[in-house]
Formats: sequence, structure tokens, C-alpha cells
Amino acid sequence: MIELLITLVLVSILGSAASSMLKGQLRGFSRVNDLQEARSVARIAMRTLETELASVDATAGLVSGANGVISATSDSLVVRVPYASGVFCASATMLQLPVDSATRASAVFGGFAIKDTSATGAYTYTSSSIAPSAGTATNCTGISLTAPSGGTYTAVTNATGSAGAPMFLYQIVTYKIASSTLFSGYKALWRKVGSGTAQEIAAPFALAASFHYYTATSDTALTTTPSTKLIRGVQFRAAAYSPHRTAGRATPELVTVTSAFFFRNRTD
Repeated sequence: MIELLITLVLVSILGSAASSMLKGQLRGFSRVNDLQEARSVARIAMRTLETELASVDATAGLVSGANGVISATSDSLVVRVPYASGVFCASATMLQLPVDSATRASAVFGGFAIKDTSATGAYTYTSSSIAPSAGTATNCTGISLTAPSGGTYTAVTNATGSAGAPMFLYQIVTYKIASSTLFSGYKALWRKVGSGTAQEIAAPFALAASFHYYTATSDTALTTTPSTKLIRGVQFRAAAYSPHRTAGRATPELVTVTSAFFFRNRTD
């Protein structure tokens, strides 16, 4: 009986130790998984920003006129994002290069821009609510170009410029860092196209998440927002949290993320 009792006690001790070890390993695995989820939250935000901000125009910084940035603050950014490009022909017609059909179908037309090919090289922006329509090839005979396979001719109301000048259609996209509706007490990255409904595209983030901006004369992002004409890039500072919390831990896992996105067509 004594030997049996001793055996039972030893088995109980070993079982308790094994159970504690297993729980520790499970929590460790859970934390690793939560860290991966936090990184995924950051990647979703970064991929969306990178795709659109990389195509924003920055040519008008040192000349009069607008550029790709409409407004900017530490928690909000409104930009003109090109979704179709080509060259201006004549008679308010654009020879449009091939574009992904899904991209074109989902875009919300906000206006167009035509490049000044004489001196500044900057684009002249025109806001418009009149959606483009099908154009005709006869309006492009003066530039000795024809639409390539997959391209088309697009009629754009009130479009004027030099024949053969680069041109693009754009949509207005608003990014905002605001309170999350999915994760109470945290921030989220919201995206809105035109006057549509804002969508929560990535969350949760720390309350200190913010936008900082680069100019042509700074190699680090500025903590104070400069004039929109001077902005050449955006830094998104966000600490991404895991959507889940490991048992036994007071807060979700946290991954600190800082990424920069620079505009195209810099002339300075």
C-alpha cells in the first residue's frame, strides 16, 4: 500500500508538471499566432495604402495649381487617385490605355488631369461629376496614335489640352484614422471613395496611430503637417494589435509598424 501511495503521488506530481508545461506551450503557441495576426492587420493597411498612394501625383509642388493631395492632417488624408490613363487627343477625347476592368468598374469618377507639356510639366486638375462615356477614334487622328489592344477612346466632358499630352481620370479617396466599430477602445483605418460610405479596412490599432508627411526638403517625416503642395510622401505610424487576446494576458499582442509611401512624378 505504501509503495502504491508513493507511486500515485509521483504520478500526480508528474501529471501536474506535464499539464503546466503543456499549458505554457499552448500559451506560447497562442502568442505566436496572435503576433502573426497583428502583423496581418498591419499588412492589410500597408498594402492598401501602397497600392493607391504610389500613384498619386506630386508635380505641382513648386508651381501654381493643385496636385494629388487635397487635404492632410495627422489622422486624415484625402487624395486624387488615378484609375485610368492615356493621352489627350482632341474634342474632349482621351485615348485610354488598357486598364483592369474591375478597377474601372469600381472606380468613382471625380475628375481628370491633363499634363502641361510646355513648361512646368505639372498636371492641371479639373473636378467633374459628369461621368466619362465612350469616345470615337476619329477624334484622335491628329496625334498619329491608335488605341492598343485592350485600350479604348473615352469622351471626357470639358477636357482641353495639347494633343498628345498625358492624361488620367481620377477618383477621390479619403483615408481616416478613427475609432473602430469592430474593436471598442481601439483605432481603425477607414477608406472612403468619393461621397460613398466609409469602410473600416484594418483594425485594431493603437490610439496613437497617425499620418506624418515627407516634403522635398526633408529626409524624415514631419510631425507637423506641411502645406499640401509640399507633400511628397506619407508615413503611416501604427501599432497593430492582434484581434484576439491570449488567455492569461491583460492585453492583445502588439506589433509596432512604421511604413513610408512616396508619390510619383516629382519635378523637384
